[in-house]
Amino acid sequence: MIPPLMWAGAPGAPWWFVVALAVAGGLVGEVLRRRLATGGYRLDDETGPLPRVPSAVVPVALAVLWALLGWRFGPLSEWALTPAYLAFAFVAVALAWIDADVHRLPRGLTRPAYPLLVAQLALASLASGDWEALRRAAVAGAVLWTIYFVLALVAALLGSGFGYGDVTLAGLVGLATGYVSVSTTLVASYAAFILAGVYGLVRLVLRRGTRKDDIAFGPWMLLGLLISLVVQVRPLV
Repeated sequence: MIPPLMWAGAPGAPWWFVVALAVAGGLVGEVLRRRLATGGYRLDDETGPLPRVPSAVVPVALAVLWALLGWRFGPLSEWALTPAYLAFAFVAVALAWIDADVHRLPRGLTRPAYPLLVAQLALASLASGDWEALRRAAVAGAVLWTIYFVLALVAALLGSGFGYGDVTLAGLVGLATGYVSVSTTLVASYAAFILAGVYGLVRLVLRRGTRKDDIAFGPWMLLGLLISLVVQVRPLV
């Protein structure tokens, strides 16, 4: 079992490690920002202006995420666990930006993330000997994928915008959170729906949209995932 994050401090990550990750995250994020700012991920029929959010948020977000994840997981599993979440944070930032822009989660990012994440988590289990964590991650990924698949089928019948890209992403969320604990998966799932609901309500109150508008759900799934990884205090299992 991965030790829960205590409010008094991290499970042992030295300050220089956290700072180094913040700097590295900012540099890698800048490379990602330049790629995303071109809009090269768009398909021929995806036109219109790029997101209003300044692209500078990308390196800042990745720097903060890498620092927080390094602080959270640090030297766990003989330092083998942190790289799994750093790589996933990179993919998460890219997916959140793209989905917020064109309401699409590219398979070219989500599908390769599966073997990459599984391989890195397997290395962490090999280093720590905690194979139960890997089994739990696989089960959580399968369960979330199935739940979202059913939701996507219902959404298709109702004509809503919930898509199958969210289904693919759900499996990744289950893998990443299930490795930590079952409660981490639950926190990530609840947080995604709560955050998306609050966002939709704020849009209605400010008259920025209507109840019929499609809302990109991917960014909220990823934000819920990252919140659950960083701030959860007491895992259940």
